[in-house]
Amino acid sequence: MNKICTTVKQSKKLMELGIDVNTADMMWKYNSNKKEYYYKPAIIPYTFFNDIPSWSLPALLELIPPSLGEFNEGIDFGLSKAMNGKWYSAHYIQLNNDGIVTFNKTVTGNTAIDAAFEMVCWLKESGKI
Repeated sequence: MNKICTTVKQSKKLMELGIDVNTADMMWKYNSNKKEYYYKPAIIPYTFFNDIPSWSLPALLELIPPSLGEFNEGIDFGLSKAMNGKWYSAHYIQLNNDGIVTFNKTVTGNTAIDAAFEMVCWLKESGKI
């Protein structure tokens, strides 16, 4: 099954970091009969007490600023897949006029969602969002 949103664990981490739950577009619905979450996430129409908000890739990307810094010192964001197709990276990079990297922050994940999740965590923990 393709990963379509953050896991329950990732979602809880985003909430602990203070990410606004109103930015989530999906949820993990709690099954009170089995005392566990359903195996498939759902689109959010509303959440109940034990449901966990979850973020799809588009929702995570909305949290990530396209650049950091002023226009004359912009650090640009990118998301890319490794040539071997086994992992993704989310990164901010800045080049000087000679094309030399002057700033680089890269995080990786097994999926684009994982990489975007790691970047949102870094941005929040670094006070950039």
